[in-house]
Amino acid sequence: MREEKILLSARFDPKLQHYMLLSVLIPLAFTVIGILFIPIWLVIGRSFHRKQWERMQCDLTERSLNIRRGVLFRVEKNIPLDKIQDLAVKEGPLLRRLGLSSLSIETAGSSNPQAGADATLSCVIDAPAFRDAVLNQRDRVVGAGASVSAAAASGAAPLEEPQAELLVEIRDSLHRIEGLLGQRDA
Repeated sequence: MREEKILLSARFDPKLQHYMLLSVLIPLAFTVIGILFIPIWLVIGRSFHRKQWERMQCDLTERSLNIRRGVLFRVEKNIPLDKIQDLAVKEGPLLRRLGLSSLSIETAGSSNPQAGADATLSCVIDAPAFRDAVLNQRDRVVGAGASVSAAAASGAAPLEEPQAELLVEIRDSLHRIEGLLGQRDA
């Protein structure tokens, strides 16, 4: 990956190993054949999930969010901050039971919107603070930080560029319609 200044690195809770182990063991327990594999997975799975936890990395840079993970199949994702639309903090029943949460990252222009999040980071320590840091940096990159605070001070909601362009088109169309109506009445 390209060398960029790292502003913040996500830290992953060691309980992630237990979460991964349980997320495999629970489905195995519901199948007859899977029950046979539970003792094997208890032996192999612990070391496998430890390696997964050790290799998980997420760095916030000045312009992107860089995610690296995987043992057998390694994945490196670079998500530009200006493409991030939402970072949701989620807690499923298993995560909640372990006192954990996950971050779900959704971006603009995703190839398959029905597939859900573009990236999910399970068991980030202090996920809301990491989410806020990413969103603040995104606002600085996009330049929306100043317009958001100016709009907040005036009480008005900020308009994004596509919304402003649409309003200009609507205004121009209304002027044309009024002009045509004025000609017809004259």
